[in-house]
Amino acid sequence: MDIDIRVLGPVELRVGGQLRMHGAAKALHLLAALALDAGRPVPLDTLAGRIWDDSPPAKPRASLHSYAARIRHHLGQERVTQSAHAYLLDVAPDAVDQHRFRRCTAQARSLAASGNDAQALGLLREAESLWHGVPLTGFTGLWSAQARRRLMEQQLEARVLRAEIMLRAGRYADTLTDLTALSEQHPEDETVAALFMTAAYGSGRQSQALRAYESLRRRLRDHGADPGQALARVHRGILRQAPADSLLGRRPPGGAALAPDNLPAHSGVLLGRADELRALRTPPAGAAGPFSITGMPGVGKTELALHAARMLAGNYPSAQLYLNLQGHSGRTPLSPQAALTTLLRHLGVPTGDIPHDIDELSALWRTVLGARRAVVVLDDAAGSEQVRPLLPGTTASLVIVTSRRRLAGLSGVRHTTLDVLSPADAEALLTTLVEGAGGHDPAEVAALARLCAYLPMALDLIAARLRSHPTWSAAHLVGRLTRGEGRLAEMRDGQVEISDFFAYSYDALPAAHQRVFRLLGLHFGPTFCTPAAAALAGLPTAETERVLDALLDAHLIREPAPERYDMHDLLAAYARSRAEEEPAAEREAALARLAAFYVHAMAAAHRLLFPRQPRLDLAPEEPAGALPAWAGEAQAREWLHLEFEALTAAELHLRGHGDGRRAACLAHYASEYLEGDERWAEAEDMHAHAAEWWRRAGEPSAEAHALVALAAAQSHTGRYEAAGRTAERALTAAVAVGDRAAEAQALRVLGLLHWDLGRLRESLVLQQRALDIREELGDTWYIARYRNNVGIGLLHLGDHAAAMQCFREALAGFVATKDWRGEAQALNNLGEGHSRMGEPELAQTAWRRAVDLFHRVNSRAEEEVARLNLALTMPVPEQLGTALDMAREALAVFREIGSRRPEAVALNTIGTLFRRALQDDESAAHHTAALALARSLGTAHEEMEALRGLGEAELHSGRTESASGHLSAALLLAREIGASEEEAKTHSALADWHMASGRIEDAARHLRVAYSMGIGLNPSAAARTLTRLRSLEERIQHTRMHR
Repeated sequence: MDIDIRVLGPVELRVGGQLRMHGAAKALHLLAALALDAGRPVPLDTLAGRIWDDSPPAKPRASLHSYAARIRHHLGQERVTQSAHAYLLDVAPDAVDQHRFRRCTAQARSLAASGNDAQALGLLREAESLWHGVPLTGFTGLWSAQARRRLMEQQLEARVLRAEIMLRAGRYADTLTDLTALSEQHPEDETVAALFMTAAYGSGRQSQALRAYESLRRRLRDHGADPGQALARVHRGILRQAPADSLLGRRPPGGAALAPDNLPAHSGVLLGRADELRALRTPPAGAAGPFSITGMPGVGKTELALHAARMLAGNYPSAQLYLNLQGHSGRTPLSPQAALTTLLRHLGVPTGDIPHDIDELSALWRTVLGARRAVVVLDDAAGSEQVRPLLPGTTASLVIVTSRRRLAGLSGVRHTTLDVLSPADAEALLTTLVEGAGGHDPAEVAALARLCAYLPMALDLIAARLRSHPTWSAAHLVGRLTRGEGRLAEMRDGQVEISDFFAYSYDALPAAHQRVFRLLGLHFGPTFCTPAAAALAGLPTAETERVLDALLDAHLIREPAPERYDMHDLLAAYARSRAEEEPAAEREAALARLAAFYVHAMAAAHRLLFPRQPRLDLAPEEPAGALPAWAGEAQAREWLHLEFEALTAAELHLRGHGDGRRAACLAHYASEYLEGDERWAEAEDMHAHAAEWWRRAGEPSAEAHALVALAAAQSHTGRYEAAGRTAERALTAAVAVGDRAAEAQALRVLGLLHWDLGRLRESLVLQQRALDIREELGDTWYIARYRNNVGIGLLHLGDHAAAMQCFREALAGFVATKDWRGEAQALNNLGEGHSRMGEPELAQTAWRRAVDLFHRVNSRAEEEVARLNLALTMPVPEQLGTALDMAREALAVFREIGSRRPEAVALNTIGTLFRRALQDDESAAHHTAALALARSLGTAHEEMEALRGLGEAELHSGRTESASGHLSAALLLAREIGASEEEAKTHSALADWHMASGRIEDAARHLRVAYSMGIGLNPSAAARTLTRLRSLEERIQHTRMHR
């Protein structure tokens, strides 16, 4: 098993190359605490101290056992062993990056001492490549801080050794960049200062070296100290104009000569590229050969190539070469002839021996390189034609090519396309880049990384801004990025702006392609399809596809799924800025074409997905261009999901640009999708505008349909008073115009509204009226839908038999019309009916089928309702954790989509589960939250359940007085809304209260009522009540006999 445990950056566990654990969770904290002592037992008390400092949980050993179990799940039982008082991580030391780092640096130190600098440098590069950021990223506590400090000290020692070796070889300029960063990070370290002064002096910067000495001397004097002898000796040597190579002592004898090496210095910070580095280091069998790295501007192609070249230098001792091909630099790209001539000179070929003919140059290059093991970086290629003559044939050397373009048509080349960094890697990189520029709030650093859209170049420029403005906080820079000129203008370092990097790729495009790129910046949504791009550009579909292919080739757009495109956030911002070059009339025409496309596409989706729903012929004109070609309903639903943001933006654009009719049409066609996908806020906004527009336009039928949709959205977000007024307006409009379908819809929504508010009888009357109209109109699907609603009313009013008949007939209708969502709704209701009738196994079967079907049609809220029902059937305390997880997930979904009444249902469910587990305080807290929410909404049924649950929790925790008040209030509310079964449950709870208060005869009275009400509703529950009642009556009789 290939195990890779990383602590030199964010803590990660990888097994077989797959990421298994990452982040800063306690289980990873334990893994890190064991990994640093891999192969050695670590006492439990020591581990507890490493994880919790002096504030362990109540049962630290149990927590450690739980965390160890999670690690074993990924590594295997045998890898984490436990003795009586310790844990041991049984892996080879090299499985932990910190141990590999120490091994490499120790070997490098030994090689350097014997004068073998070339091999030592290779090992030090390998050691540095193991670092991926700040060690133990995200971990807090004393041990983490101490371990992090030790690890960073070891890294400093390795970097110092590397600098010493390179300075001995006379590579002063290459070393100066790294030493500049080191001296900024360790301004009082005399060893670093001596190396920096030597590098600066050797690079011809004597004044910079002397200034560094004076700065450190003043710092030391502030602490009452003077520079040490070694630093003073370097200072004296510089003043005497001594040779630079004499400042740090003589090179040990026997060293190997260093190979030709013109690789530029680089930051040494590379995060999130482990997979690409692994591919470069260990090519698949038979796949060795040139390697291309392509991607958008600023994604880090050059940095990766240079990091890899440095890391692999030990494997390619003959030479380490770099050549900038200038493909996207604002200069003329190097010709293949010029590139080959330069490369051959680097390898020592005399100028007189270098031919001029391209074929002869290429042949000589292959011959010269074939006799060596070299690594060659060809940076910023303009395209395949420029690169092809530079690629060697069969050779032991490695050529790495970077380009902003896809290098298609190059045989034998392995390709990788770089994407932006993950959020975690981007945050870690930014933290590393601004280290030493003051402490910054991690949350604000995360916000900066997000605003940089995780693009390495943007992160580098933003870090430079912070370093050049020491008084700025990350929060201040976040503010600048989100106002004024915007992000692109702020992403600069001196005279260099990120827009300049993008412009090199844009300027290389033909004018027609530049126009399409500019217009794509105006697109409404985060992704787009080919027909949308064609509408925006006003081009035929085939021509649009060719342009999109060209933009893909230049990495100016991406294709995350087949024929689904997007633009990186910063490239999109750049495209929008360039779109200002378009005449205003052309921009408006492009957006009008796009909005019209979405109206017609939404109409087509509505016809396909909701053929039974009422659809008014509101937009008779033909679309100007092609519409999406969906193979079936699944593709259409996926398209709606991906295009939702664009659809809503199109509706707003139409509204704001004087085309209210089309905006209202789009809302009409989108109504069923908005409801099915629980997009309540957007639905309310769109339907409110549509209803008002139809009213002003004098189209009452369209107005009635819009008002029905608006009322449904308002009720789902808990705005019941507004929903009631809207539904009444819809009913009035429908009756006035004689639209019987709209009338039935309005009655249905009014019925659901009354049900939510606990007016069960009024709800049933309205639903029955709606059903009567639908039976007149004679549509099987609508009859099933409305009969299902009638069944809900009957069930809650206690007529179980009639309710179950309605549900079964509704189920048959949905099955006949192949409506999976309707089928799931009927099954969910059947499950509740079986539960109320004391048939738990049948209830569970129905609910599981409902969950599966809701999941299949992506009805999240309804799926969670069915899962809540299932959670209440799970045995407690045995499956309390699973049940609570299900209920909490449902609560999170309801809160996310703004579905308020179901939120109260979920809170009550969690309270009930805690009550069954005898955790009364938790139960009371959740019922209290449900009570407050239900009262704010006016939903009587949820208020009644919260009152009863709260009263039961209080009773069992000894708070009898408040329990009495809540249970009595629940009883009154149950009577008021006509919920007989709930009334019986509350009588049973009141019996418990009287028993606890010693009022046995009052308890018996409540049980008699509960039994008489429940006998016809839930026979099994009534039987349990009868058993309790008989036992109680025996006690009463016994008490009377012995008075």
